Amino acid sequence: MSGFGDLGWLFAFGLTLNSLSLATLGVIRTRQILAFRDKIERGHELEIAFQKKALHESMIVTVTDTNGLILDVNQKFVSTLGHRRADLVGQPFRDFYDPEDVAVSDAIREGTRGGQIWSGETRILRADGSTALTQTTVVPLIDEHGRHVKNLSMRVDITKDQLQKNEKLVTSAFNNMQDAVVVHDPRSYQIVYMNEFALHEHGWTAQQAETKALWDTLYVPDRETMMVMCKRIAQDGKGTVMLENAVQGRTFEARSYDIGVGGGEPRVLTLFRDVSQNVKLERERNHLVSVITHELRTPLTSIKGALGLLDASTFGPMSTEAKSLVSIALRNSDRMLELIRDILEAEKVGEGAPNAELQPMNLSDAVESAIASNLGYGAQLGIEFVDTGNEPDVWINGNEGAMAQILANLMSNAAKFSPDGSAVKVWARAEGATAVLHVRDYGNGIPEDLQPILFDRYTQAKGGEPGKVHSSGLGLSIVKTLVERMGGTIEFETSPVKGTCFRVSLPLLAEEARPRGSMAASA
Repeated sequence: MSGFGDLGWLFAFGLTLNSLSLATLGVIRTRQILAFRDKIERGHELEIAFQKKALHESMIVTVTDTNGLILDVNQKFVSTLGHRRADLVGQPFRDFYDPEDVAVSDAIREGTRGGQIWSGETRILRADGSTALTQTTVVPLIDEHGRHVKNLSMRVDITKDQLQKNEKLVTSAFNNMQDAVVVHDPRSYQIVYMNEFALHEHGWTAQQAETKALWDTLYVPDRETMMVMCKRIAQDGKGTVMLENAVQGRTFEARSYDIGVGGGEPRVLTLFRDVSQNVKLERERNHLVSVITHELRTPLTSIKGALGLLDASTFGPMSTEAKSLVSIALRNSDRMLELIRDILEAEKVGEGAPNAELQPMNLSDAVESAIASNLGYGAQLGIEFVDTGNEPDVWINGNEGAMAQILANLMSNAAKFSPDGSAVKVWARAEGATAVLHVRDYGNGIPEDLQPILFDRYTQAKGGEPGKVHSSGLGLSIVKTLVERMGGTIEFETSPVKGTCFRVSLPLLAEEARPRGSMAASA
């Protein structure tokens, strides 16, 4: 029994010890689980913190209320777009969208009010006025009651990526062109890009081209002309010039464009097209036209003289039928001679000859002279040229010969389309810093279908007054070219009821640039 009892005690002690060991192990295990859970939670918090840090460092984050007012922005927003946080908070985020994307902003606000997540590209204005292209996700934030309380916007600036993508597309397009494309810095004229066609023509690599100046190319033999055009590009944003390489016998048409981006380096892109063959053919055509017209003008002048003698009954009276036929032949002779004159003048103006020298001239005097010179012509067509309100002292920098032709063409054109017994009014006035020449007729106006092409060559309006010499279709084209060579513009107003008024605008010459005594004479 005692042995059993001893064993029983031992067994009981073993059970107690085992129970204590299990309890101890349970406590230890619990502590280990809790410690492991804490570790997991700390790791999760660290992971969340890391994700949050990464989010704020890589993304432009904005928090707005349901009306689109900015509540907060992260530092990435400030550093990327250049705005100050104080200038943003409380402002409508709609005001920071590119004007073309304002409708997108409104659509986002309406969509998120309905609990929808919006994703897409948006353009946001930087502080300097430029635009940042962003990939955007806008998430509506809902409170515990299911109410929409805020919007969280996350943006990634993809402007650079888009520019690089566009650059690749543009470069690919340029490299497939059969014209030379050159981009240069307008400050130093250093080349920054040449397409493959231009590189092949010069035997250069892209790296070699970047060490060259615009003058090193075979396209720019005339440095001065190109420099003048670059100055014009700085003002107008574009320009065109013809450049002739006498050594190679090639002519290039250079079309240049300012492609500088706000905040970036200034750049000028020029397309050089070899037009040597076109220029040669055009010169040959012009020469042929000139020869033909000159050969025609001499016999036509003789024919007209003979017809004039017959029409005047110099060799005795004619029958009514014969006189009618002579009159028709005489009018057709006039028409052919005028056509030949206009063709010759148009060819001369269009040859690209150097512009006539410009010097100070009184536009008012030119008007008075033109009216006096064309009185006989007006009488033949049954109209009167009259001066209405011509100011006495309207000075311009022009060419007297060119201005006389401008006036003659406009007045002739007006007379041909004016009813018998009517007047064509001509006057010049100073309007602000502009000298304006007016030529008004009271005909039937210009047909709508001809108005867009009125200044093109050989554009002829039908409906001229019966019995009058018709237009060759070249006069207004010549006028436009001459006006532009003097730095001016020409436009018109027309109506079937009120007739047509042509308006030539030229820069008014400053008083200090006028000849001495001009002001005293006008006074």
